[in-house]
Amino acid sequence: MSVIAFPKQASVFQPVAHYIRLGETSYRKVAELAAAGVIKSKRFVVDGSKIGFQKDIIQVLQGLGAEIVLDPRTIELSARRKCAGLAASAPWAPETRGVPLAPDVFRGRHPTDIYGAIARCAVKHGVSAVLSPSHYLADPGFEGWQAIDHDACLLLRRALDSEDGKSIAIDYLVAARLTDFMDESFQSKMMPNLSDLPYDNLWVRASMSKALGPVNAQRLVRTLSRWHNIGKPIVMDYMGGLSAESLAAMNVVSGIAHGFGEQTSFTTTKWAEPPEERDKDKPGGRATRIGVSALGCTFTSAELDVLMSAHGAKSALLPNDRTVLPNGVEDIRRDPRKFNVYDAQRRMDEINAIPTVNRPDHFADKRMREVVATANKAAKLNPKAEIAEAKNVDLAKLRARLVKFSTSSEKLRGTYENLAQERTEQGATVRAIGDLRRSTPLNQTGTER
Repeated sequence: MSVIAFPKQASVFQPVAHYIRLGETSYRKVAELAAAGVIKSKRFVVDGSKIGFQKDIIQVLQGLGAEIVLDPRTIELSARRKCAGLAASAPWAPETRGVPLAPDVFRGRHPTDIYGAIARCAVKHGVSAVLSPSHYLADPGFEGWQAIDHDACLLLRRALDSEDGKSIAIDYLVAARLTDFMDESFQSKMMPNLSDLPYDNLWVRASMSKALGPVNAQRLVRTLSRWHNIGKPIVMDYMGGLSAESLAAMNVVSGIAHGFGEQTSFTTTKWAEPPEERDKDKPGGRATRIGVSALGCTFTSAELDVLMSAHGAKSALLPNDRTVLPNGVEDIRRDPRKFNVYDAQRRMDEINAIPTVNRPDHFADKRMREVVATANKAAKLNPKAEIAEAKNVDLAKLRARLVKFSTSSEKLRGTYENLAQERTEQGATVRAIGDLRRSTPLNQTGTER
């Protein structure tokens, strides 16, 4: 396999593309933040499971000149654990809910014509690009997804062209375990097959059973640096927070993609098992989580309220910016997603403001030292027991978590110091993602009047 050298004459300030996933439950709120100018990014991902309800949202984003990428959700629709979930609302989902899409559906000339359905949806809504239909490559129930996904990219291109969607681009999505991406035999089999396909960017979704601690951080950075041999920009999908910052700062990804409150991590544990029966006596939905970027952690609203009851917590954990939090923590309680958006954008802006070649050292020396210092302060906080009881938060567990993170953050800083030295010695940057791929307004596609 030929090795493609990293570009070493990149822009002094090469921007990291920030893709915002609208999500399957929070899309209307996220779209409102974009329309209000709170979200600065002009790159968005819409899910095929919800696009039928998002005509007005897509029109708003198109009016902002945004790039819109369609995720057909075939990874979830083909997984036993996920096929009965929210993804089942996609137009190309099986008629029988809870039955995963079979491999034959993705072969050419299958009567369901899944590629035609995806192409027609893309053209109808005037999206800029489509994630090529792909699957979880470590699926224990079927080992042949890799070859099918390769052909799927070609079949989708043919379908888009025949449906008057020649201007709609394709991005290729690879979903596997981190251990698979690391495996040399997996790389040698996968990378050459990606070289002859019609796509712009490679999207990576890596399943990890544990959070991005020192070991996985080292594995992921070193692995992604090798995947640039395919010669395409890489977008790290389903990753937000400190983990996403680290990959962008270490110059191993050209972009990141995540939602707010959902689609921020990818774990395929139990995906081969049947869907879990929902307990009707328990409230549905996810607990709202609030990112505290100074610490590199997220907390539920109740946990954050408990933390804020401690003396010195606000100054230690929250940004000192009255334009963002004029009423302090009350603003976070009122609109946690707005705060999450602000904090995520602030961190990406900080990375983009650093010369590209200096980003690894800056992240390890400045950013991670901030995290460690904040973690040490957080471990010494003394939240009020009565607030914890009122909020139904286990105070002992919350404190133990903070102490544990204080210890692990120092180890993580050491890991990034070593990685920064490696990246600086390699002198390599990443390929920049191209300019915004404009979407076609609905009234210009010929399908909506």
